[in-house]
Amino acid sequence: MSNQLDTLPTLGIGASLSLSSDPDPVSLVRTKGGPSFVEYSGLVDVDAVIDEVEKIKAAGASILFHPSYINFCGSYPNSNAWLDATSKHIAGVDSPWFAQDVAYCFWEEGPAYSTSLGYFIPPPFNQASLELAVERVKEVQAKVPVPVAVEPPPVAFIVGSIPWFSFFGSLAKQTDCALLLDMGHLVSYEMASGRSVLEAIDDLPVERVIEVHIAGGRLKEGEAGPIYVDAHECTIVDETWKMFEAMLPLLPNVKAVCYECEGVNESTVLSTLERIRKIVREKSASKLLIDSLDGCK
Repeated sequence: MSNQLDTLPTLGIGASLSLSSDPDPVSLVRTKGGPSFVEYSGLVDVDAVIDEVEKIKAAGASILFHPSYINFCGSYPNSNAWLDATSKHIAGVDSPWFAQDVAYCFWEEGPAYSTSLGYFIPPPFNQASLELAVERVKEVQAKVPVPVAVEPPPVAFIVGSIPWFSFFGSLAKQTDCALLLDMGHLVSYEMASGRSVLEAIDDLPVERVIEVHIAGGRLKEGEAGPIYVDAHECTIVDETWKMFEAMLPLLPNVKAVCYECEGVNESTVLSTLERIRKIVREKSASKLLIDSLDGCK
């Protein structure tokens, strides 16, 4: 995998956007200070999105496909037909890697989208769950044509005693996959568990982290304290910005930083992208990522 990661393109600073609602991806890409790549979640059928994707690429942005319908954990396998359609989608839009949250997207009745369950449902963080996650990730790797990156999901509660970075570090090593870290998801873990993600940083193969997400969220009061709620349309909370600044210096191989901003107005997206670029220039350990900002529009 290390050789594969070395050959992946550095995409720079981009945005996760809806292909069917504001802010308009093509307009943003064409605007000064806009994203260098667009990440999107979409239907498994590539024919349903290919026209919009081609418009984004023609405007000058790279593409990342980041769906929410694959089981990267649990005992329910992904069907071959579902995985074949995913592989066709990835190849059809030329996504250089394939990332998704390690969370339940469907139960035994068959393939579905995470929205069918209302929200991402995290796995238990124990050894039995880890073994099943290894099985699911390898199942996907056997089908898709690009490197796979696993993403720790947002959590409002924790089941199991394995520290997050120990769990996902072991998953990445056992499957030889890449990692995507969402800063808000890390904040959610700290609030739900009462533990620092950095307590197990030595267990995380930081060289495998190829993508970082930052997004809006909100805090709500729970019985044991605040709970972080992933909400891309909201403002990025201070705790997430602090996590971003703390983690960037530890991640030497980041290829892409993505601002997830579905439903955010265009001016806010542009100003936030500029803030992200500034922090990357000051804090990132990835020279290639910093270099990708030279001459940034």
